[in-house]
Parts: sequence; C-alpha cells; structure tokens
Amino acid sequence: MATNPHVRKAGRYVRRLPGYRYARRAILPRIRQSPSARSLVKRVFDVDGSQVAPLDVAPGNLIGGVGTERLPVAVILLLGVPADRIEPIVDDVAQLQLLTAAFRPVIVLDTPQFAAVRRYGYPAELITAEHAWADEHQPWDEYARLRLGKIIATYRSSATITVGGEGLGHTDRLLLSSCAYA
Repeated sequence: MATNPHVRKAGRYVRRLPGYRYARRAILPRIRQSPSARSLVKRVFDVDGSQVAPLDVAPGNLIGGVGTERLPVAVILLLGVPADRIEPIVDDVAQLQLLTAAFRPVIVLDTPQFAAVRRYGYPAELITAEHAWADEHQPWDEYARLRLGKIIATYRSSATITVGGEGLGHTDRLLLSSCAYA
C-alpha cells in the first residue's frame, strides 16, 4: 500500500472510474504478456537492473539479459539421442554460444532429460519418442511434423540443426556460428 496520501487518493479515484474492472481483468493481462510492452518497460524503467548480465552481446560474454532478444533462434533437435549423451551435447552448444554470441538455442528432446538444459536456462521442448507413440489414428511422422512446425513458428527459428548421438559436427558448428550473419 502506498504511504503517500496523494497516491492513495489517486488510486481510490481510478478505482471508481467506469471500465476500471474490465481494464484490470481483460486489458492489463494482455499488456503484461505483450513482448513490445515488456521490452519498453525494461528499457525505460530498467526493471532487471539488478542482474549483472552484460548489455552488449559479444563473443566471450555470458549470454543473458537485455540484448539477447536480438539474437537469432536456433532449434537444436536431439531426437533419438541416448540420455547419457544429452548433457555433453548441451554443454557443447553452450560453449559454442558463449564463444560466438551468434544464436539463442531452443533444445528439442524426445527423452525428458531437462537437467542439462535448465542449467543454462535454455528453453526446452519435449516431443513424444517414436518408440513410445501409441496413437493408432495419427502416425508419429505427422505428429512430429506438426509439433516441430509449431515449435519453429513459436520461436521464430532462423536455423534448425539435427544433432546425432556423436554430438555437434563441423557443419553444425559452422551453421550455428553463422546465424548472426543471416
């Protein structure tokens, strides 16, 4: 509660205005979810000023905070990768991201191994594995195609990399590090 009597008086006045309840219940949640409004508030009021993430996105700096939204998104598919290989692959992706500052990864898994992904704060999406698929009305290929399409559209992906059990290959590294130049 505000301690200033003028602020309290203004709050009481605003609550009596017609349409206040509608604005509070319908419009305010939309404004809070708007990426443009959130970005504007971050820039004007320095909401996340307590974080020590650098404002410039350059190679060698920790990737976080303001500025990362301008990096292109790379969807990294780890479908069919054994569970014990996921952590080293995610570590490799994080190291490449730190060294190049060229992309923001979204990790797509078919085994629920989220610990390695959470450690770096990357978004992760889970797709039902092909061997666990039990829907007889829809083939797994159609499900995977629709699900991957939604993921790519939602994150507005610039690149999609398929990684096997052996990890990132030379071509995968080239593609990820070139995302910033696209």
